[in-house]
Amino acid sequence: LKDNNDPFFKTAPFFYFITTYALFLIIPFSIISFNYDFIFLIYLTILASAFYTLAGIASDSPFAIIGAMREMKLMICYEITLAVSIITFMLYSNSLSLSTINPDLWLIKLPLASIALITVAIVELKITPFDTAEAETEILSSMEIEYSGKELFYMELTKYLQRLFFILLIPLLLFGLSNPILYITIGLLTLLGLSYMQASTPRYKVNQTFKYLFIILIIALIELIRVMGGFLL
Repeated sequence: LKDNNDPFFKTAPFFYFITTYALFLIIPFSIISFNYDFIFLIYLTILASAFYTLAGIASDSPFAIIGAMREMKLMICYEITLAVSIITFMLYSNSLSLSTINPDLWLIKLPLASIALITVAIVELKITPFDTAEAETEILSSMEIEYSGKELFYMELTKYLQRLFFILLIPLLLFGLSNPILYITIGLLTLLGLSYMQASTPRYKVNQTFKYLFIILIIALIELIRVMGGFLL
C-alpha cells in the first residue's frame, strides 16, 4: 500500500458511504419527503459515483486511475439514463414527490423506462457484464486497490448498501408498496437475478459497455417522449 497523504484519499470513501446512506432517507419509506425530492435522489446517486471515482484518482495507482477513467466514461450514459427514467416515472404518475407516487404495474405500462432502470442498476452495482470499471481480472479491483482499514471498510460497506438500495427501488417503482408480501418477494427475486447474472455472464469491453448504455439511453429518451407526448396505451 502506498503512503498517500492526499486528503481526498482518506475522505472520499467516507463521503462515498455517506451519500449512498442518505439515499435510504428517501427510498423506500420516505423518511424525508418534499416536492421534487426525486431530483435530490438523482443528485445523491451522481454524487456517490463521483466520490467513488475521486477515491480511485486520489489513490494514485495506475490500476485505480484506469478504473476511474472507465467509470467516468460510463457515468456519461448511465447517470443520465437514471435521471431520464425516474423523471419519466414521475411524469407518468403526475407527482412531485416520491412519497406520493402510486405505481401500478409500471413494468408493463412503461416497459422501456423499466428496462433502462434495471440496466442502470446493474451498471451502478458493477455486476457483469457491466463491471468494466472494476474488472478484477484486468485491473485488480481498480479503485480499491490502495485502500485498507476503515477506508476499505467504507468502500465495501457502500457496495452492499447500493445493492440494497436498488433491490428496494426497483420493486417500488415497477410494482409499488401496496402489497408488502409482493414487494418483499419481488425484492428477493431481484437479488436472485442480480446474483445469477454476476455468476453467469462474461464481462463486456469498455467500448461494448458504452455502446450498449448509449442504446439504453436512447430507449429511455423514447419512453420519456412517449409520456410527455401522451402516446400511452
